[in-house]
Amino acid sequence: MVLIISAIFISILYLLLILIFILGWKNIFSYESTGIIDIDFPVSVVVPCKNEQGNIMKLIGILAQQSYQNFELIIINDHSTDSTRHYIKKAQKDFPNIKLIDAVGHGKKNALKEGITQANSTLIITTDADCMPSYHWIESIASYYKRFPSDLIIGPIGLSDKDDLFSRIQALEFSSLAGTAAGASGAGMPILCNGANLAFTKKVWLKSQKDLHNEEQSGDDIFLLESIKKAGGKIRFLKSEAAFVKTKPPKTIREFINQRRRWAGKSKSYSDWQIILTATIVLAISLISLIFIGMAFDKWQYIIGFIAIFVFKYSIDTYFLYKVRRFFQLDNIWAYSFILSLVYPIYIVFIAFSSLLIPPGKWK
Repeated sequence: MVLIISAIFISILYLLLILIFILGWKNIFSYESTGIIDIDFPVSVVVPCKNEQGNIMKLIGILAQQSYQNFELIIINDHSTDSTRHYIKKAQKDFPNIKLIDAVGHGKKNALKEGITQANSTLIITTDADCMPSYHWIESIASYYKRFPSDLIIGPIGLSDKDDLFSRIQALEFSSLAGTAAGASGAGMPILCNGANLAFTKKVWLKSQKDLHNEEQSGDDIFLLESIKKAGGKIRFLKSEAAFVKTKPPKTIREFINQRRRWAGKSKSYSDWQIILTATIVLAISLISLIFIGMAFDKWQYIIGFIAIFVFKYSIDTYFLYKVRRFFQLDNIWAYSFILSLVYPIYIVFIAFSSLLIPPGKWK
């Protein structure tokens, strides 16, 4: 009886949470840039990289063709052992906007710190070396910032490769996170962001230094969000197709698990109650599902409880994905969501506990 009451209570909390995200998504207006004629200030684009010889030239090529060119491109080379640095130096000859920094310290968080510290602009935009921004990426962010001054702008992100079932399932799961980040922001309770498409002022970043948990190897994005949120800063999601950044999905299940464990590994340092509560509810409904399965080996009637939770969660999750499908360019969400829902409880519980008990691997 206690298990059933707990399942009902957790399910109600989960339903309320998803409804908040759906309403938050509806609250965000779609934005279109009014054109570069309205923008008159420089921007700093900061990119940390390590052993990215296969991606860095593609990114530089895309940035060199941006519709808005009043920006400096700061690339921080984090002790690459391949030809990354050589390619950056070569690109500088044709694209003088590039400022190459050879990192003194180690790690992505340190690379970002060294790059942002040397940035000359008020507005900082960050992305990763393996990302592909849209043609109007910088223009849309700069234009939005000028019209709606913000301390933190969360940009939309999607996965670029959707050639097989694994990558399509990843795209759906990734979009659910991006949609959650957007919906939560629109509801006035920002809880997620991704440094692959993030904009903030240098002044705010400098003020947030004490809150960025430099002892953690990652989490510069979420810790920055927490700090700005705690200080009462303005955090917005930029709902614009022109602001999209595409990133590649992990190629193997092992790479995927390691990435998610790195993301979850910093959660023990979170202090924002809304982030902690959301993570707890998501973990709880997954854990209660597995408990029902385990109990079914002793009493088969418990399988009914599992099916009830599964159908309930699948319906709610898929409805949320249906609401954001057009913006994140999702297809066949009912089928892919069903497959994802089958493995999600095991996946989320494993990631949560393994990341807390076993230190996640390092960046690169």
